[in-house]
Amino acid sequence: MKYYFFVNPVAGKGKNPHPLVEKIKGAFADLGMEADYRIYRTEAVGDGTKKARALAENLKGEPARFYACGGDGTVNEIVNGIYGFEEASFGIVPIGSGNDTVRNFPETGDFLDMKSQILAEEKPMDLMEYSGIIDGVQQTRYCVNMFNIGFDCDVVRMAAELREKPLISGSLSYLMAIFGTFVKKEGISLDIVEDGKVLKQGKLLLCAISNGSFCGGGIKSAPQSIVDDGIFDINMVKDVSRREFLKFLPYYQKGTHLNHPKVDEVLEIRTSKSLSVKPFGVDTMNICVDGEIEETCGIDIRMIEKGIKILLPAKNSLTGKN
Repeated sequence: MKYYFFVNPVAGKGKNPHPLVEKIKGAFADLGMEADYRIYRTEAVGDGTKKARALAENLKGEPARFYACGGDGTVNEIVNGIYGFEEASFGIVPIGSGNDTVRNFPETGDFLDMKSQILAEEKPMDLMEYSGIIDGVQQTRYCVNMFNIGFDCDVVRMAAELREKPLISGSLSYLMAIFGTFVKKEGISLDIVEDGKVLKQGKLLLCAISNGSFCGGGIKSAPQSIVDDGIFDINMVKDVSRREFLKFLPYYQKGTHLNHPKVDEVLEIRTSKSLSVKPFGVDTMNICVDGEIEETCGIDIRMIEKGIKILLPAKNSLTGKN
């Protein structure tokens, strides 16, 4: 078994990665495992994908575990690197700002305990494939947790800017960005089509296409989403007034909005396995993919049922050796 750890040195405001590296080394030593493991530091955007794919291409049938040590963007990079290689599975060491992907697994062991990570169990989960001209290049990529378009995407962009300021944490930056974006309330006009049928054409406040439940550092915007049910959820918040949205927002953050008596006046929910999303009335739009912003003139999305294997930390790291 091979173990590869990809440490994003700028995750979580660039905290010193050295303690994490020492924890990884110490965990292997404590377990008495003379395992074939390597620790890499990612050096730029996309570097994790390139490194992971190069390693996966040379596995030659040997099983390997790829750990994304960073935020949701790092997770996305590693998954895009290893998708398609049956021998490969991915783990998450959540040291980023949002860490929303791991929130979908509340009943597992400690994601920050390295022994639990080394002894983790594999579980298949769904993956969303999307294709289109993305950042000026025709390509096919993969989304692990959620697409956010419109208001949510604007919040992510503003939160990233706020996190550059001192004393503003990940959660605080998202909260501040929500209210900053709320003042502007730009929304987005979309053309959403499923199997040739138009689901929406026109103005929305936001559209979230969800495999997982969380975004924005813990906002439970899609509580109905399950990462291994073979479908994704489409949450479309209508172009409501600021007053209406402000009243709805606390429920939306906590994930209790589906039980709100006026939810149908604010939110339209659908499920799908394939979808086309394009900007309506303009040439391009920004989309937020697992917390990272990309520009596109439209994407086609399809669900890949149980397309990737995730590593869920053991609940008791002292139960034995791998």
